[in-house]
Amino acid sequence: MAFATERDLESHLRQLIATRITANHPNIYTLNNKKAVDIVICRDGDRAAAFFIEVKLYKPAHGRLGIGTGTGGGYQPEIIVCNPDYFEAHLRWVIVDGGKAAPWYLFIPTSILKLHLAGGKVGDKQNNINVSSLFNNVPALDESSLVVEMEKWLMQ
Repeated sequence: MAFATERDLESHLRQLIATRITANHPNIYTLNNKKAVDIVICRDGDRAAAFFIEVKLYKPAHGRLGIGTGTGGGYQPEIIVCNPDYFEAHLRWVIVDGGKAAPWYLFIPTSILKLHLAGGKVGDKQNNINVSSLFNNVPALDESSLVVEMEKWLMQ
């Protein structure tokens, strides 16, 4: 399945979480609304926690994969620069190469994403991810493996 838009990828991830994780763990579920991040996942109970997913779909026709605003601002660049401990543990980036016929998912923490920034850092202008470096050096997961890794992460 190819994704036409980042919104389609996000919807697919929400559906995967609902049908393959929440179905087995009803205390783990996504919130429908978003503001700061693409997907917020709540884990209720004795070990209550919040988890966050940033969704990125690389479209070869666009030639780049941007983060933040065109002026270098926004939530994503700030998280990358500051890399707070809580977000390192509780935020993952799901990145898909939309140029591939079948989706392969990267499921990575900010510390790994940071290694693949274009120019090696977040700057004052448009910031991009070096997709060649990222896709060639970070192992991708098929959908079943993605679900397994997400479940392990959410159960930590």
